[in-house]
Amino acid sequence: MAMNDQSQAAERREQVLAALAARPGERVSGGALARELGCSRAAVHRHVNALRASGVPIQATRAGYVLDPCADPVIPAAVGPRLHAPLAGPVTWTSEVGSTNDEAAALARGGAPEGTVVGSDHQTAGRGRWGRAWVDAPGEALMYSLILRPRVSPVQAGMLPVVIAVGLADALDSCGAPDVRIAWPNDVLADDGGKVAGILCEMSADQERVAWAVAGMGVNVGPVPDVPGSRWTPGSLAALGTRPRRGDLLVAALGAIGRRYAAWLEHGPGGVVGAFRKRDYLAGRQVTVGTPQGDVRGTAQGIDDLGRLLVRDDAGASHALASGEVTGVDRA
Repeated sequence: MAMNDQSQAAERREQVLAALAARPGERVSGGALARELGCSRAAVHRHVNALRASGVPIQATRAGYVLDPCADPVIPAAVGPRLHAPLAGPVTWTSEVGSTNDEAAALARGGAPEGTVVGSDHQTAGRGRWGRAWVDAPGEALMYSLILRPRVSPVQAGMLPVVIAVGLADALDSCGAPDVRIAWPNDVLADDGGKVAGILCEMSADQERVAWAVAGMGVNVGPVPDVPGSRWTPGSLAALGTRPRRGDLLVAALGAIGRRYAAWLEHGPGGVVGAFRKRDYLAGRQVTVGTPQGDVRGTAQGIDDLGRLLVRDDAGASHALASGEVTGVDRA
């Protein structure tokens, strides 16, 4: 099948899914779908079979098709019109992918515009910082990667994970999880330390400018499996008493992140740093941070305007850490 034909087929499958998602739990005849979408009943049947093969829970009977009312598909055709600048690029979604960050990076290298989103219901090779594996339960997390093209230096781009984390926390607040905290540089936590979301930022840059950045995000919407070796216990929005539709959460996240991103680029880091401080999980706690030069142990004291973690060690010396792994936290 030619690439254009594949795109058209994917678009038509998306339209079929959107039509069924608009009537969750209702039986819709093949004839009604064919008339609504302007195609043949045979084409509807073919697209439904493709959706079912990809894991979408659609029941097919002689009387028509029913989408499981508990299903929570992300439908780009429904998400796209609800997005606003600066992050209103094209959205693609698959049932399974190796890594959304890898897919987004390939698109970024090919010139994809800022705001492009690559998402999936399941990642077979998802990863976090330092090569740590990302484990998900298919359909229970919102996982996507966002292409950004900030006109900043690589040093200034150290703020990008903070910008993303603050924006994502804003979105979770609007979706019924108001008390989430941020653990530098990339974890969004419930107040009890359960990890609700993780962020992985990767970029391509020369000495002066960032060419592109990819911000990968995974939000645990429903129950998630334990992750061996994780410093945080698993958490989820469901455990916090809220379970937004994943498409609604994606729209909220892109909107909130877009606002923080635009403010950072236009006005500088002050507003983002202030918002981070209100959600800072590590501030005032005893931490151990692994760095290439060795471990730093001391009291976390927030971040600076470059997104660096500030730590005062036990000897009273101050450290501004641009990168590192928080390997120990006193949660008392």
